[in-house]
Amino acid sequence: MKMSRFGCMKDQDGAYCFSKANLYSHERHSTMQKAPILSIPLILSAFAAVLIVLSFALTGWNDVTVPAVGEGSAEERFTCVVIDAGHGGEDGGAISANGLYEKDVNLAVAFALRDLLEMNGISVVMTRDEDVLLYDRNVDYRGRKKVLDLAARKTVADNCENCLFVSIHMNAFPQTQYSGTQVWYGTQNPLSESIAADIQKNALLLQPNNHRKIKAAGSSIYLLDNIRTPCVLVECGFLSNPEEAARLSDENYQQALAFMIFSSLSSYLG
Repeated sequence: MKMSRFGCMKDQDGAYCFSKANLYSHERHSTMQKAPILSIPLILSAFAAVLIVLSFALTGWNDVTVPAVGEGSAEERFTCVVIDAGHGGEDGGAISANGLYEKDVNLAVAFALRDLLEMNGISVVMTRDEDVLLYDRNVDYRGRKKVLDLAARKTVADNCENCLFVSIHMNAFPQTQYSGTQVWYGTQNPLSESIAADIQKNALLLQPNNHRKIKAAGSSIYLLDNIRTPCVLVECGFLSNPEEAARLSDENYQQALAFMIFSSLSSYLG
């Protein structure tokens, strides 16, 4: 495990291990809804082709196994997605060897995911849309920034009706060989596990050698342990792996990650 300067630790599987006094981060939010421009099936078909081409262009893989996207079914359809870009402000999160901050990549992927959802008429709420932590500056926040930040992010999710919650993060570990997306899911809503499984499966579009398994979140992941709506945390990749960090810094790859998540959510959205 690696201890951050905010008291959080991650292991090679991306587990956040912190006490209730050392939570996460989140801030102001806005709800935006646009008239549908394209139907979800149409944009899925178009972007799936683009995503596959991007996979080859970005990585030069010779053998990519492509799973079907959006093939699951949901008993309940959701009309809103809360996108949580992890960290922010003075909490930079993980940092790559060449100085790439997790908080910045998180926000870039979150923006790309927001655009895809709004293009299809899905209402989106961002827990943060700028480089900030979400603690209340009007209270005594000394030593409590992370606690207040996490509470603010949970409040955003609690105040949104009929929504899914997706938290975007990057991973890190002292040994640089670890790579690949891994998804955690909350246990209070049974759909969380299904959504996590779809995202993990579709990650093979970009990472054909990724054999990681989804994991249930415990009390160490505050948001997933306390949010009642279906919720997942997507560790998109390892900034501690030089090759993966280079991909994560590429705007095209960030957009491909966003589409991979979007396509995985599509069968749950109405």
